[in-house]
Amino acid sequence: MKKFFILCSIFFLISSSVFATNYIKIEPQFLQASQCIEYEKVNETVAIIFGKIKPFIKTDKYPKYFHDFTTVKDDGTQNKAYHYVKYSDAELIYSIDTNELKYVSFRRPELMKCRIIFDYPSGSLHAVQVFVSDKESYIFGPDGKYVDYEPYVKEVKEKVLKNWEVPPRKQIDILAKGHKDLLVQIALTLNKDGSVNKCQILKSSKIKTLDDNAGAAIKAAAPFKPFPDDFFNEEIVIILNFNFSL
Repeated sequence: MKKFFILCSIFFLISSSVFATNYIKIEPQFLQASQCIEYEKVNETVAIIFGKIKPFIKTDKYPKYFHDFTTVKDDGTQNKAYHYVKYSDAELIYSIDTNELKYVSFRRPELMKCRIIFDYPSGSLHAVQVFVSDKESYIFGPDGKYVDYEPYVKEVKEKVLKNWEVPPRKQIDILAKGHKDLLVQIALTLNKDGSVNKCQILKSSKIKTLDDNAGAAIKAAAPFKPFPDDFFNEEIVIILNFNFSL
C-alpha cells in the first residue's frame, strides 16, 4: 500500500519601501469552534499579538546569506525548505535552495507556539502563524484576517496523487537492492497563478528512477489553479513526500 503525505507550511511575499517602528493595533478575525478544537487558545494568542504589533521592522543588521550558522532544533513548526537560525531575539529563515535570507520571525514563548513573520529585506509584516500541533497551524495575514489554505493544498495533493504513476512493486524492489528508506521529499513552490516556480528535492531516495518518478507526477499535474482571492502571498511552498517503501 502506497502512502502519500503532504505537509504545508506557508510563507509570504509582500514588499514595501516604507519603514516604521511604531506599534499598531489590528483587529484579528477570530476562529470559530467548528474550525479548531482549541480555538479559544488560538484566539487568545492572536488577540495578544495583534493587540500591539509592528507593521515593519528594520532588517539591515541581519546577515543576508546563510553559511556556517548553527541551526535551531525543529520543534515541529519548521518548513523543511528553509534553514532556521537564532540571531539575538530574532529567528532568521534562510532558503535552503539559495542560502538567502527570506524572512525574519519572532517567537512569543509565553504564548502558544507561534511566529510573527516579516519579509526580508523590506521588513514588512507577512503573517502571524499559530501552531496547535506539528500538523495543524492557523495563519493570519498582515491585516489580521484568517486564511484557510487547507482546501487549496488538498486540491494540489489530490491532483499530484492522481498523476502519480507508481512503478510496479517488483520493479521498485529491484531498484532498491535491499534499501528500505525510499522516501523522496520535494519542496514544491507555486506562483500566484498556479504555475510551478520550482521543484527542489530535499531528500533523495538515492535512486534516480524513483526521484524522477516523483518529479514526473508534479510535472504531469501542473499547472494548478490560481490562488484564491483571500491568499495575500505571492507564492507558497508545499512539502511533498513520496514514499515508495510502502
